[in-house]
Amino acid sequence: MAVGWQDNLSIGVLEVDIQHKLLFDKFNSFLNAYAADGNTDQTLQMFWFLEAYAVTHFNEEEKLMLQAGYPALPAHRQKHQAFIDQINQLKERLKVEGLNQALVTAMTSFITSWLIQHISTEDRAIGDFINKRPAGYVSA
Repeated sequence: MAVGWQDNLSIGVLEVDIQHKLLFDKFNSFLNAYAADGNTDQTLQMFWFLEAYAVTHFNEEEKLMLQAGYPALPAHRQKHQAFIDQINQLKERLKVEGLNQALVTAMTSFITSWLIQHISTEDRAIGDFINKRPAGYVSA
């Protein structure tokens, strides 16, 4: 059930690539905890940690885009918010249903497809923008 990091997801910005790899690692820790222990406090703690880490990553990524003068920051921020909104819906299901296989499957499907699509398109555009700037470029 593990979701592996793929080198083709690298966007060429070391700080962001490291954070993306950590997101995959944290998601896999959640999946492994569920597979080993089912609906336990440890598994739930991994989910809450994953959510908090994603929000922290989004904030760091948005700060980087702002510093770089990335023109698509507002649209990118909306995509991050849409992810958070979807996670909040999953959290509501979690409160009602408890952690179960159907919910874990829904989480896995959503988070995996969203991360891969978002990183390979939206975040890659950030990397392309940052890496194509002239040496010594300073945002206004």
